[in-house]
Amino acid sequence: MIDLERMLSVSRLATEYRRRRQALSPVDVTDFFLDRVERIDPKIKSMVTVTPDLARRQAAAAARRIADGDPSPLLGVPMLVKDLVDVAGVRTTAGSAVLCDNVASRSAQVWQLLERAGAILLGKANTHEFAYGGTTEPTVNPWDTKRLVGGSSGGPAAGLAAGLAPLALGTDTAGSVRIPANLCGVVGLKPTNGTVSARGVIPLAPSLDIVGPMGHHPDDLAAVMKVIGGARFAAASTTAVTERSSGHRLRFGYLENPGPMSPGVQRAFEDTIAVASRLGTVERVRLEHFGRSVFVNFTLLGVEAVFVHEQWADRRELYSAYVRERLEQAALTNAVDYERARRTAATYRATVDEIFRDIDVLVVPGVPFAAPKLGATTVRVGRTTEDRDTAMCRNTGFANVTGHPALALPAGSEQGLPVGVQLVAARGADADLLAVGGQVWRNLAMGTVAQRWQ
Repeated sequence: MIDLERMLSVSRLATEYRRRRQALSPVDVTDFFLDRVERIDPKIKSMVTVTPDLARRQAAAAARRIADGDPSPLLGVPMLVKDLVDVAGVRTTAGSAVLCDNVASRSAQVWQLLERAGAILLGKANTHEFAYGGTTEPTVNPWDTKRLVGGSSGGPAAGLAAGLAPLALGTDTAGSVRIPANLCGVVGLKPTNGTVSARGVIPLAPSLDIVGPMGHHPDDLAAVMKVIGGARFAAASTTAVTERSSGHRLRFGYLENPGPMSPGVQRAFEDTIAVASRLGTVERVRLEHFGRSVFVNFTLLGVEAVFVHEQWADRRELYSAYVRERLEQAALTNAVDYERARRTAATYRATVDEIFRDIDVLVVPGVPFAAPKLGATTVRVGRTTEDRDTAMCRNTGFANVTGHPALALPAGSEQGLPVGVQLVAARGADADLLAVGGQVWRNLAMGTVAQRWQ
C-alpha cells in the first residue's frame, strides 16, 4: 500500500525513486495519483482535462532517466497545471466557453522547462473564467464541499488539498495563487514579478500577472523555482545560502495595521508572529493605506484586462455574465483614475522597498476569513460587511502592485476550515523567502490534506 503523505513530498519521492532496490517508480506514483483523480475529483471538480496517456508516457521516460543516474529532483513528480498554461496537444480553455475548443500547438515556456526537468502532467486544473474572479466554479473546497475554493487558481489548490498531486502550477494577479492556497490549506508562492516567463500563458493583466508554484511544503516550491525561475532565482539561492551560513540573524516585521479579520485568522497571524520571534528579531511595521492598495490593483488590472479581451470581442456573448460585466465596468475607467493608480503603485513600491532595508521578512495576514459558503457574494468580518472578492484580495493585491514575492502558508483553522498567513520579502529574495517559509512552516506544523481524502 502506497502512503499518501510520502507521495506528496518532492524530496521523499526523489529519495524513494533512487533507492538501490527502487521499490517505488514514477510509473507507480503516476498510476496512484491518476486513480485518486478518477475516484475523488468527481466530488470536488478541480480538473478540466485529465491526461493519463501523456502522464504515463512521461512517467516511463522519467523512470529511464532515473535509472541512467539523472539527479533532477523533479524527475517523475506528478503535477497539476492551471488551465491558462499551454501544453502542446492539450486544450487550454481558461475556464471559458470562449476557448472551449482551443488546443495549444506549443507549450508555454514554463511547462517546457518543467517537462524538460522530468515533471509529469496529470492534467489541467480549473480556473475562474479567464482568471477574472474568486470563486472558480464548479470547483468546491475539499475541506467542506459546501464552501468556496477561492480563485482564480482554485482548481490547483483544491486538487492539492484533496491529495491529487504533490505539486501544481498557478497564476497570481491579485492573489490568485495565495487566496485559494489559504482557503484550501496548502502552500503557494507569488514570485517576484518578472521572475517566471509568462510566454504561452493566457494573460489577465500582463503587468501584474505572475506564474507561481503551489504544493505541500515551501521546500517543494523551491525545487520548482530552481527550474522555472532561471538564472535570477539561482543567483538569489546562492546568495541566500551564503548569508545564512555567515550567521545572519533573521529580522521579521509584522503588519501593524492589517484591517479586520476573523478570530481564526487573528490567531494564525499571532501564532506566526510568535514563531518569528523564536527564529529572529521582530518589530512592528506600519504600511499606510495598506487596505486601499487592492483598489489600485483592481484599477490597473481592469484596464489591462479590457485590452487583452479585445481579441475575443466577437465572442462576448459566450462570456459568463460575471466576467462580461467586470470587463464592461473596467472599460469605463477614465484616464485620470488610471494614471493616478499607476503613480500610486510606483510610490507604494518604493515604500515597500524601503521597509526591506530594515527587515528580511514581513508577516501579513492571508485571506481575512475562512472559506465562505457557496453562493456568498458578501462576507462579514468583525462588524463589517464587505464585498466577497474585494475582501479576499484585500491583503494580497498589494504584492502584485509592488512586485514583491509573497508566500501563502497554512497557519491555523477556524470551525474546521484552514486559514493562513503570508510572508513577504524584498524583490528578488524569493529563495530567502522560501527558506524562511520552510522554517516557519515546520514550527507551525500544519497538515495540508483535508482529512476526508486521507
